[in-house]
Amino acid sequence: SSLGNGSAGFVTVLYWHKKILIINAGSSSLKYKVFLGKNHKVICYGLCERIGIDGNFKINCLNGKNFKTYEKKINIKDHTEAIDLILKQMKTHKIYDKITEFSGIGHRVVNCGTAYTDSVLVNDKCLKVIKDHIPVAPLHNPHELKVIKIFMKKLPKVKNVAAFDNSFHSTIPEINYRYAIDKQLADKWEIRKFGYHGISYKYITKQMEKILHKKQVNLIVCHIGNGASISAIKNSKSYDTSMGLTPLEGLVMGTRCGDMDPSVAVFLMRKGMNDEQIDETLNKKSGLQGLVGSSDVRDVCSKLDKGNKDAKLALTMYVKRIAKYIVSYANELEGKVDAVVFTAGVGENQNYIVNETCKNIKLFNAEINDKKLIEKYNDNILISSNNATYPIYRVRTDEELMIANDVQNLTK
Repeated sequence: SSLGNGSAGFVTVLYWHKKILIINAGSSSLKYKVFLGKNHKVICYGLCERIGIDGNFKINCLNGKNFKTYEKKINIKDHTEAIDLILKQMKTHKIYDKITEFSGIGHRVVNCGTAYTDSVLVNDKCLKVIKDHIPVAPLHNPHELKVIKIFMKKLPKVKNVAAFDNSFHSTIPEINYRYAIDKQLADKWEIRKFGYHGISYKYITKQMEKILHKKQVNLIVCHIGNGASISAIKNSKSYDTSMGLTPLEGLVMGTRCGDMDPSVAVFLMRKGMNDEQIDETLNKKSGLQGLVGSSDVRDVCSKLDKGNKDAKLALTMYVKRIAKYIVSYANELEGKVDAVVFTAGVGENQNYIVNETCKNIKLFNAEINDKKLIEKYNDNILISSNNATYPIYRVRTDEELMIANDVQNLTK
């Protein structure tokens, strides 16, 4: 059935006609996407944003071959109201007729510690694990936990699946995940590298296995968005990654500082700042935001074009840090690299960042094909020249699809 023409929605007959709802909850936002059937056709996506502030709702519904957008400003008091609004609007726009059409709801959850190595069906133990790891993911886990509980209460017959952003990194060996601090202290409080963006890395790894026609791949994957990280993938498993105990470690990001002397935090505390102020500074007022006044790479590139010296310094620091990790991980993989991959919003779309990063790699030839760099593509494209030591790709990530696959496998 097409949408928006008074149809009764999709008829549910077989499992493959079931729908999967994917939820990504933030402190003041709720993104959602609906997949249909075995081939995971997207039939709806949208978001509630500025929850608890003034509110904005958007839903995009499949209408024939194209999506039709409905958007309106509306006060959304909290996440409960946001979920009610999403379910009501999806029904109004014929995305579903009965709740039983959904086989499961998949939730992106940032941190589960070492409790799980893959996605799991939500139960009491899972809820406790998410709650216990709020201290290492204070900006994400509380809201994800709240939203899962709301769905469990409102739709008690629909199974919920938690997909963890750090579980893909459970294969990282101790030599790479352990910090050189007091061992007893580290073990007692689980102070170690967890890594993040794991759902994206899992998706990219599977895609590259298909692209390269290999059962196992060695990759250096650069997930470069507002939050950014790099991972060394060895034999299709995470071997090392730039983010650590929290998403603060590693690259220069939109608002995060990345690698720095830990004593900076101690120094700021001795200057009178409390822990919340320091956390706010390093996580939300640093990176490109702290250096230039904007966290958006597009804005910073625009300032660079106008001759802004701060923008030049910031972007040079930004790409040099990425190049530094790429070279380091090539060393960790002993030079056995099947491909270097750029993904996520910046990695997929910002030509300047990708090109300048590759120019800053001196240990091996990372020459880019200029025509391929600006060529439009759908899913993936090889952008390196024939002279490059390793193939360099751009691959569009799809974390929601990866979660949908896990929901399908755990609920059918």
